[in-house]
Amino acid sequence: MEFVKLKYANNKLINSDIREHREVINEYVEKKGMEYVGFIPTLFGPSGKTLEVDLIFRKPKEVKEEPKNDQTKPDKK
Repeated sequence: MEFVKLKYANNKLINSDIREHREVINEYVEKKGMEYVGFIPTLFGPSGKTLEVDLIFRKPKEVKEEPKNDQTKPDKK
C-alpha cells in the first residue's frame, strides 16, 4: 500500500475548495496503475475542518490461476 498526504489551508472565514485529490488520484490510477482504496483524515482544525488527509492506493492483485487437473492422461490401474 502507498499513502499520499494532502494538506489543505485553514481559512477561518470560508470553506476550503479542495480539488487536488482528483489530480493525485488520476495520476496514481492512470499513470502508475494503482487502485484507489480510500482516504483517512489525519488532521483537523479547531473548528473541525479537515486539514490533512492520506489518500490510500494499492497495487492491483494479480489473479493467480490454479493448476488445472490434466485429465487427458489415461488412468493406470
